[in-house]
Parts: sequence; C-alpha cells; structure tokens
Amino acid sequence: MKKIFRDTIINVDTNIFDSIFLFDVFFPDYTNVFQREVIFIKDLLEKKKNEEIIKKTDTFPAMWSEVYSPKDELEIFTEIFENAVKNNKKIHIVGITLREEIDILEKYYEELGFMREDINCFDVDFSVPLITCSCYIENIMWRGSDYKRLGKSIFRNPPIREAGQVKALFKGINRGVIAGLAIEKMSDEIKDFLQNQLLEEHILALTLGKILSYNLQDIGFSGKVEEFKIKF
Repeated sequence: MKKIFRDTIINVDTNIFDSIFLFDVFFPDYTNVFQREVIFIKDLLEKKKNEEIIKKTDTFPAMWSEVYSPKDELEIFTEIFENAVKNNKKIHIVGITLREEIDILEKYYEELGFMREDINCFDVDFSVPLITCSCYIENIMWRGSDYKRLGKSIFRNPPIREAGQVKALFKGINRGVIAGLAIEKMSDEIKDFLQNQLLEEHILALTLGKILSYNLQDIGFSGKVEEFKIKF
C-alpha cells in the first residue's frame, strides 16, 4: 500500500507491488482557522436567488444553474476578492464554480511569484496569500448535461454549472490554484468518483492528496482526518 504524503508517495505495511493508495481526507472546522475569515459563496448567492426561474426548472431542470446566476457569483467573488486585497485581509472562499474566478486566482498567484515555468503550474504556499479558495466536490462530479438525467437530485447552491465551467475547475485543481475540495461527508459515490479521476488520470495522486488534506492544513485550519483507500 502506498501512502500519499505532501510531496511524496511511500510504501507502507504491505507488498510494494500492490496497487492500493492510502489518502488522508481533512475535514476542516470552518469556525476555527488561524487569522483567516471563511466566506461561503452559497450564503451570498442565496440573497440573489431568482424565484422566477425556479418555476421553470420542473420543465427545464438545466435552468437551475441560472437560479444562482454566474453573473451574480462573479460579482460577489470579485467584490470579496478586491476588498480582501484592499484591506490586507486573509480570507478563504468556499464554493467557487467559474472559469473567471480561476483566471483571477491564477493572475493573483502569478503576481505573488508562485508560478513555476518549468512545470507550467503553480506551487503555492497556501499559508501566504490573502485569498485562498475551495470548490465543492459536487461541482466537479456533475455538469450541466446531468440535469436531464438526475433532475432535482442535483439542485444545489452553488449550482452545478455547464461543462466548460467544470473543466475550468479541473484546470484550477491541476494548475494548483484551488486549495481544497470541500466534502461534507465521504460516501461510496464520492470514493468511486475520486478513484475514477485517478484511473483516468484527470487528477494525479499527489495533487489529490494536497487538495484533500495538506493544502487546507497549510492555510491554518484545524479539523479531523479520515483515511480512505483507492485500489487500481
């Protein structure tokens, strides 16, 4: 079995040739973080909820994405971001879903000198930036086309966005600007999803280890750790 650590993979306990990977999943206590305010996008989006569009989602479930519109989310994110920079205030934003948010983060982290040209990715010390961000795992598990099949079962805030936005979140993860995956509770469905991401090489094992645990601890969160195994 191979244990995924921050920057390395080490064989533990079992035959070196087995195909089992052991990950830590960190569940942060959002009420207890060192010198950083936690802001949930969903709380601010709820105030801009479009009740008229909700009436149409029984017939057109994909319209749920517009109940909490991308335009409103981007305005909220931009205001929060600019306010943090202006006031030199450390914040962690939970629940980003948009390509434009990833672009803003990339520009910001590049200005801070975290871009590594040799690997064309960011190597961020997440204890340093004023602004860090997580996305909910549900917002990469599903995409707009899934509304037709799954309907109300994936109605949520922040909403599942169209495929291009989901692709942007994966880019943010793999380029190293999304600090963490927000997971409320591990389930078999989530475990299967994460296993498939590794098998299909959408996310590398070390990257997954960082967004599940180590980056969030670097930010300053306290919380609890659970382990889970993935078998190839």
